[in-house]
Amino acid sequence: MKNSLHAKGLIFVIIGASLWGIGGTASDYIFTETPVDVNWYVTARLTISGIILLSIYTLFFRKKHRTVWNKHTVLMFSIYSIFGMTMVQYTFMATIGYGNAAIATVLQCTGPIYIILYAVMKKYRPWTKTEAFIIGAMIIGVILIATNGNLTNLAVSPVALMFGLASGVALAYYTLHAPVLLQVIHPLQLVGGSMLAGGIIMNFIHPIWVFDFSFDWSAMQVIILVLSILLGTTLAFYLYITSMKYISSTEAGILGLLEPVSAVLTSVVLLNVGLGIYQTAGIILILGVGVFISTRKNETQKTS
Repeated sequence: MKNSLHAKGLIFVIIGASLWGIGGTASDYIFTETPVDVNWYVTARLTISGIILLSIYTLFFRKKHRTVWNKHTVLMFSIYSIFGMTMVQYTFMATIGYGNAAIATVLQCTGPIYIILYAVMKKYRPWTKTEAFIIGAMIIGVILIATNGNLTNLAVSPVALMFGLASGVALAYYTLHAPVLLQVIHPLQLVGGSMLAGGIIMNFIHPIWVFDFSFDWSAMQVIILVLSILLGTTLAFYLYITSMKYISSTEAGILGLLEPVSAVLTSVVLLNVGLGIYQTAGIILILGVGVFISTRKNETQKTS
Protein backbone atom coordinates (compact mmCIF):
# COMPACT_ATOMS: atom_id res chain seq x y z
CA MET A 1 0.00 0.00 0.00
CA LYS A 2 2.79 2.40 0.99
CA ASN A 3 4.75 1.64 -2.19
CA SER A 4 1.68 2.21 -4.38
CA LEU A 5 1.03 5.59 -2.76
CA HIS A 6 4.68 6.54 -3.22
CA ALA A 7 4.50 5.53 -6.88
CA LYS A 8 1.31 7.59 -7.20
CA GLY A 9 3.12 10.62 -5.81
CA LEU A 10 6.03 10.17 -8.21
CA ILE A 11 3.67 9.89 -11.19
CA PHE A 12 1.77 13.00 -10.08
CA VAL A 13 4.88 15.16 -9.70
CA ILE A 14 6.34 13.96 -13.00
CA ILE A 15 3.14 14.78 -14.88
CA GLY A 16 2.64 18.06 -13.02
CA ALA A 17 6.17 19.36 -13.62
CA SER A 18 6.09 18.27 -17.26
CA LEU A 19 2.76 20.03 -17.78
CA TRP A 20 4.24 23.23 -16.32
CA GLY A 21 7.03 23.13 -18.86
CA ILE A 22 4.77 22.24 -21.78
CA GLY A 23 2.34 24.95 -20.64
CA GLY A 24 5.18 27.47 -20.85
CA THR A 25 5.88 26.43 -24.44
CA ALA A 26 2.16 26.69 -25.23
CA SER A 27 2.16 30.22 -23.78
CA ASP A 28 5.14 31.07 -25.99
CA TYR A 29 3.16 29.90 -29.04
CA ILE A 30 0.09 31.93 -27.97
CA PHE A 31 2.09 35.15 -27.54
CA THR A 32 3.74 34.65 -30.93
CA GLU A 33 0.80 33.52 -33.06
CA THR A 34 -2.21 35.31 -31.52
CA PRO A 35 -3.05 38.83 -30.25
CA VAL A 36 -3.11 37.60 -26.63
CA ASP A 37 -0.75 39.67 -24.48
CA VAL A 38 0.90 38.92 -21.16
CA ASN A 39 -1.51 41.00 -19.04
CA TRP A 40 -4.68 39.35 -20.34
CA TYR A 41 -3.14 35.88 -20.22
CA VAL A 42 -1.98 36.23 -16.61
CA THR A 43 -5.42 37.58 -15.66
CA ALA A 44 -7.17 34.61 -17.30
CA ARG A 45 -4.67 32.08 -15.98
CA LEU A 46 -4.95 33.22 -12.38
CA THR A 47 -8.72 33.83 -12.37
CA ILE A 48 -9.80 30.59 -14.04
CA SER A 49 -7.31 28.34 -12.22
CA GLY A 50 -8.11 30.00 -8.90
CA ILE A 51 -11.85 29.39 -9.30
CA ILE A 52 -11.32 25.74 -10.29
CA LEU A 53 -8.85 24.92 -7.50
CA LEU A 54 -10.98 26.66 -4.85
CA SER A 55 -14.03 24.75 -6.12
CA ILE A 56 -12.14 21.46 -5.70
CA TYR A 57 -11.19 22.48 -2.16
CA THR A 58 -14.76 23.51 -1.29
CA LEU A 59 -16.33 20.32 -2.67
CA PHE A 60 -13.86 17.75 -1.32
CA PHE A 61 -11.70 19.20 1.47
CA ARG A 62 -13.51 22.03 3.23
CA LYS A 63 -15.30 19.83 5.79
CA LYS A 64 -12.08 17.99 6.65
CA HIS A 65 -9.95 21.11 6.98
CA ARG A 66 -11.23 24.31 8.55
CA THR A 67 -9.06 27.41 8.49
CA VAL A 68 -9.18 29.94 11.31
CA TRP A 69 -8.75 33.35 9.70
CA ASN A 70 -7.36 36.09 11.94
CA LYS A 71 -5.78 39.45 11.08
CA HIS A 72 -2.28 37.99 10.90
CA THR A 73 -3.31 35.14 8.59
CA VAL A 74 -5.25 37.50 6.31
CA LEU A 75 -2.27 39.89 6.11
CA MET A 76 0.21 37.08 5.39
CA PHE A 77 -2.12 35.59 2.78
CA SER A 78 -2.59 38.99 1.08
CA ILE A 79 1.16 39.63 0.91
CA TYR A 80 1.74 36.11 -0.44
CA SER A 81 -0.97 36.53 -3.08
CA ILE A 82 0.60 39.75 -4.42
CA PHE A 83 4.35 39.26 -4.03
CA GLY A 84 4.33 35.46 -4.24
CA MET A 85 1.74 33.98 -6.57
CA THR A 86 0.97 37.00 -8.78
CA MET A 87 4.60 38.09 -9.15
CA VAL A 88 5.74 34.54 -9.95
CA GLN A 89 3.08 34.19 -12.63
CA TYR A 90 3.54 37.66 -14.13
CA THR A 91 7.35 37.77 -14.26
CA PHE A 92 7.48 34.23 -15.69
CA MET A 93 4.96 35.01 -18.44
CA ALA A 94 6.62 38.36 -19.19
CA THR A 95 9.94 36.53 -19.66
CA ILE A 96 8.25 34.21 -22.16
CA GLY A 97 6.63 37.19 -23.89
CA TYR A 98 9.92 39.06 -24.33
CA GLY A 99 12.07 35.93 -24.72
CA ASN A 100 10.91 32.33 -24.91
CA ALA A 101 9.71 29.49 -22.65
CA ALA A 102 13.07 27.73 -22.54
CA ILE A 103 14.91 30.79 -21.24
CA ALA A 104 12.07 31.71 -18.85
CA THR A 105 11.90 28.37 -17.06
CA VAL A 106 15.66 28.09 -16.67
CA LEU A 107 16.11 31.65 -15.36
CA GLN A 108 13.36 30.99 -12.82
CA CYS A 109 15.54 28.15 -11.51
CA THR A 110 17.95 30.79 -10.17
CA GLY A 111 15.59 31.11 -7.20
CA PRO A 112 17.91 29.06 -4.92
CA ILE A 113 20.54 31.83 -5.17
CA TYR A 114 18.22 34.27 -3.42
CA ILE A 115 17.10 31.66 -0.89
CA ILE A 116 20.73 31.04 0.07
CA LEU A 117 21.44 34.79 0.28
CA TYR A 118 18.39 35.27 2.51
CA ALA A 119 19.44 32.40 4.79
CA VAL A 120 22.98 33.76 5.16
CA MET A 121 21.84 37.33 5.88
CA LYS A 122 19.05 36.33 8.26
CA LYS A 123 21.17 33.93 10.32
CA TYR A 124 24.26 36.15 10.10
CA ARG A 125 26.40 33.11 9.47
CA PRO A 126 29.49 32.87 7.25
CA TRP A 127 29.39 31.55 3.72
CA THR A 128 30.26 27.94 3.11
CA LYS A 129 32.34 26.81 0.15
CA THR A 130 29.36 24.83 -1.14
CA GLU A 131 27.07 27.87 -1.12
CA ALA A 132 29.73 29.94 -2.89
CA PHE A 133 30.03 27.20 -5.51
CA ILE A 134 26.25 27.08 -6.02
CA ILE A 135 25.92 30.84 -6.48
CA GLY A 136 29.01 31.05 -8.69
CA ALA A 137 27.78 28.24 -10.93
CA MET A 138 24.31 29.79 -11.19
CA ILE A 139 25.79 33.18 -12.15
CA ILE A 140 28.01 31.59 -14.80
CA GLY A 141 24.97 29.73 -16.16
CA VAL A 142 22.95 32.94 -16.41
CA ILE A 143 25.85 34.74 -18.15
CA LEU A 144 26.18 31.91 -20.69
CA ILE A 145 22.43 31.99 -21.40
CA ALA A 146 22.38 35.78 -21.70
CA THR A 147 25.48 36.18 -23.90
CA ASN A 148 25.93 32.80 -25.61
CA GLY A 149 29.64 33.18 -24.92
CA ASN A 150 29.97 36.69 -26.37
CA LEU A 151 30.30 39.04 -23.40
CA THR A 152 29.99 42.14 -25.61
CA ASN A 153 26.53 41.26 -26.88
CA LEU A 154 23.35 39.97 -25.24
CA ALA A 155 21.79 36.93 -26.94
CA VAL A 156 18.64 37.45 -24.83
CA SER A 157 16.50 40.59 -24.71
CA PRO A 158 17.51 42.77 -21.71
CA VAL A 159 13.83 43.01 -20.72
CA ALA A 160 13.45 39.21 -20.87
CA LEU A 161 16.61 38.83 -18.77
CA MET A 162 15.33 41.34 -16.22
CA PHE A 163 11.93 39.64 -15.88
CA GLY A 164 13.60 36.19 -15.83
CA LEU A 165 15.85 37.10 -12.92
CA ALA A 166 12.89 38.79 -11.19
CA SER A 167 10.93 35.54 -11.55
CA GLY A 168 13.74 33.80 -9.67
CA VAL A 169 13.41 36.34 -6.84
CA ALA A 170 9.62 35.91 -6.82
CA LEU A 171 9.99 32.13 -6.77
CA ALA A 172 12.39 32.39 -3.83
CA TYR A 173 9.88 34.49 -1.89
CA TYR A 174 7.06 32.15 -2.93
CA THR A 175 9.07 29.16 -1.64
CA LEU A 176 10.08 30.77 1.66
CA HIS A 177 6.64 32.20 2.48
CA ALA A 178 4.48 29.20 1.56
CA PRO A 179 5.50 26.80 4.39
CA VAL A 180 4.48 29.38 7.01
CA LEU A 181 0.97 29.68 5.56
CA LEU A 182 0.64 25.94 4.90
CA GLN A 183 0.70 25.39 8.66
CA VAL A 184 -2.76 26.94 8.90
CA ILE A 185 -4.14 26.89 5.34
CA HIS A 186 -4.89 23.85 3.15
CA PRO A 187 -2.58 23.69 0.07
CA LEU A 188 -5.47 23.92 -2.40
CA GLN A 189 -6.97 26.78 -0.43
CA LEU A 190 -3.64 28.61 -0.41
CA VAL A 191 -2.81 28.11 -4.10
CA GLY A 192 -6.38 28.50 -5.40
CA GLY A 193 -7.13 31.44 -3.11
CA SER A 194 -3.91 33.30 -3.92
CA MET A 195 -4.48 32.68 -7.63
CA LEU A 196 -8.01 34.08 -7.45
CA ALA A 197 -6.82 37.06 -5.38
CA GLY A 198 -4.11 37.70 -7.97
CA GLY A 199 -6.67 37.30 -10.76
CA ILE A 200 -8.92 39.92 -9.16
CA ILE A 201 -5.96 42.34 -8.92
CA MET A 202 -4.96 41.65 -12.53
CA ASN A 203 -8.53 42.32 -13.68
CA PHE A 204 -8.01 45.96 -12.68
CA ILE A 205 -4.95 46.03 -14.96
CA HIS A 206 -6.44 44.07 -17.86
CA PRO A 207 -10.03 42.80 -17.43
CA ILE A 208 -10.55 39.25 -18.64
CA TRP A 209 -13.56 40.35 -20.71
CA VAL A 210 -11.48 42.87 -22.72
CA PHE A 211 -10.41 40.58 -25.53
CA ASP A 212 -9.70 40.86 -29.27
CA PHE A 213 -12.70 38.97 -30.64
CA SER A 214 -11.99 40.18 -34.18
CA PHE A 215 -8.98 37.88 -34.53
CA ASP A 216 -9.57 34.89 -36.79
CA TRP A 217 -8.83 32.10 -34.33
CA SER A 218 -8.15 28.62 -35.67
CA ALA A 219 -9.52 25.61 -33.80
CA MET A 220 -5.97 24.56 -32.88
CA GLN A 221 -5.13 27.96 -31.40
CA VAL A 222 -8.29 27.92 -29.26
CA ILE A 223 -7.50 24.41 -28.04
CA ILE A 224 -3.91 25.36 -27.16
CA LEU A 225 -5.11 28.48 -25.30
CA VAL A 226 -7.66 26.54 -23.25
CA LEU A 227 -5.38 23.60 -22.50
CA SER A 228 -2.47 25.89 -21.58
CA ILE A 229 -4.65 27.23 -18.77
CA LEU A 230 -6.45 24.04 -17.71
CA LEU A 231 -3.53 21.63 -18.07
CA GLY A 232 -0.47 23.91 -17.84
CA THR A 233 -1.72 25.75 -14.77
CA THR A 234 -4.73 24.22 -12.98
CA LEU A 235 -3.95 20.50 -13.37
CA ALA A 236 -0.19 21.03 -13.05
CA PHE A 237 -0.55 22.82 -9.71
CA TYR A 238 -3.13 20.31 -8.45
CA LEU A 239 -0.96 17.28 -9.28
CA TYR A 240 2.19 18.85 -7.82
CA ILE A 241 0.43 19.82 -4.58
CA THR A 242 -1.22 16.40 -4.23
CA SER A 243 2.10 14.61 -4.83
CA MET A 244 3.53 16.21 -1.68
CA LYS A 245 1.26 13.97 0.41
CA TYR A 246 3.00 10.84 -0.87
CA ILE A 247 6.64 11.77 -1.58
CA SER A 248 9.38 13.76 0.11
CA SER A 249 10.11 17.39 -0.68
CA THR A 250 13.52 16.27 -1.97
CA GLU A 251 11.97 13.92 -4.52
CA ALA A 252 9.51 16.65 -5.54
CA GLY A 253 12.37 19.16 -5.90
CA ILE A 254 14.44 16.89 -8.13
CA LEU A 255 11.53 15.77 -10.31
CA GLY A 256 10.28 19.37 -10.43
CA LEU A 257 13.30 20.08 -12.63
CA LEU A 258 11.40 18.25 -15.38
CA GLU A 259 9.62 21.61 -15.87
CA PRO A 260 12.59 23.42 -17.47
CA VAL A 261 13.67 20.22 -19.24
CA SER A 262 10.25 19.75 -20.85
CA ALA A 263 10.07 23.48 -21.68
CA VAL A 264 13.46 23.45 -23.38
CA LEU A 265 12.76 20.25 -25.33
CA THR A 266 9.29 21.28 -26.50
CA SER A 267 10.48 24.79 -27.39
CA VAL A 268 13.33 23.45 -29.52
CA VAL A 269 11.30 20.64 -31.15
CA LEU A 270 7.89 22.29 -31.60
CA LEU A 271 8.69 26.02 -31.87
CA ASN A 272 12.11 25.70 -33.51
CA VAL A 273 13.66 27.87 -30.79
CA GLY A 274 17.38 28.09 -31.50
CA LEU A 275 19.84 27.78 -28.63
CA GLY A 276 23.56 28.43 -29.00
CA ILE A 277 26.12 25.99 -27.69
CA TYR A 278 27.03 28.26 -24.77
CA GLN A 279 23.35 28.82 -23.93
CA THR A 280 22.86 25.05 -23.89
CA ALA A 281 25.88 24.73 -21.59
CA GLY A 282 24.38 27.39 -19.30
CA ILE A 283 21.05 25.55 -19.16
CA ILE A 284 22.77 22.25 -18.32
CA LEU A 285 24.87 24.00 -15.64
CA ILE A 286 21.84 25.55 -13.92
CA LEU A 287 19.84 22.31 -14.05
CA GLY A 288 22.85 20.41 -12.70
CA VAL A 289 23.12 22.82 -9.78
CA GLY A 290 19.38 22.35 -9.19
CA VAL A 291 19.85 18.59 -8.88
CA PHE A 292 22.85 19.13 -6.61
CA ILE A 293 20.85 21.42 -4.29
CA SER A 294 18.00 18.89 -4.04
CA THR A 295 20.28 15.92 -3.28
CA ARG A 296 22.30 18.03 -0.85
CA LYS A 297 19.11 18.81 1.10
CA ASN A 298 18.41 15.11 1.35
CA GLU A 299 21.90 14.35 2.67
CA THR A 300 21.61 17.19 5.20
CA GLN A 301 18.28 15.86 6.45
CA LYS A 302 19.72 12.35 6.88
CA THR A 303 22.70 13.56 8.91
CA SER A 304 20.71 15.93 11.10
